[in-house]
Amino acid sequence: MISIFKTSVASSDDLNKLRPYLNSLMEDLRWTIDLFDSDRILRVKSSVNKNAEIIAVVNELGFECENLETFYSEP
Repeated sequence: MISIFKTSVASSDDLNKLRPYLNSLMEDLRWTIDLFDSDRILRVKSSVNKNAEIIAVVNELGFECENLETFYSEP
């Protein structure tokens, strides 16, 4: 599954603050944030839906996070 989020993560410092929390959500979670995109897109690839947890973690750290789209694919 691939999920796309719009965030307010704006800098490398913000990214470094967020990194350990996203990395701890699950072992196979793969993610990237495009700091150069106007929507600061967070792209997450995982085997299960972790959208609620991702949004909660990002929000708890003081950033906005909105799920734009989720794609499901065959394993």
